[in-house]
Amino acid sequence: MSTHQNPTAHGDVDIADEHGHGHSVAAWAGVAVCLVGFLILSLAIVFPSWTWGIIGGVVILASLVVSAVLAKAGYGVKGADGKPVGAARPRR
Repeated sequence: MSTHQNPTAHGDVDIADEHGHGHSVAAWAGVAVCLVGFLILSLAIVFPSWTWGIIGGVVILASLVVSAVLAKAGYGVKGADGKPVGAARPRR
């Protein structure tokens, strides 16, 4: 039985690529911006400051916008045309 007939076999099929799993520029950029927001927010807790806390929260929310904009621009797990990008996908 070939790997294309058996979806559980690992063979030449990249399971992570099959489902996306956030392996895209949009996902990585969103996570990076979110981590910066959490860093600012955690510093606002250590050194009590409402101003920096609000800024950290805004940066965290901005990470959602960054991810969405990059995904719409074609840098997500689906290209700008809406079709999946990445390695060859098995035919079922």
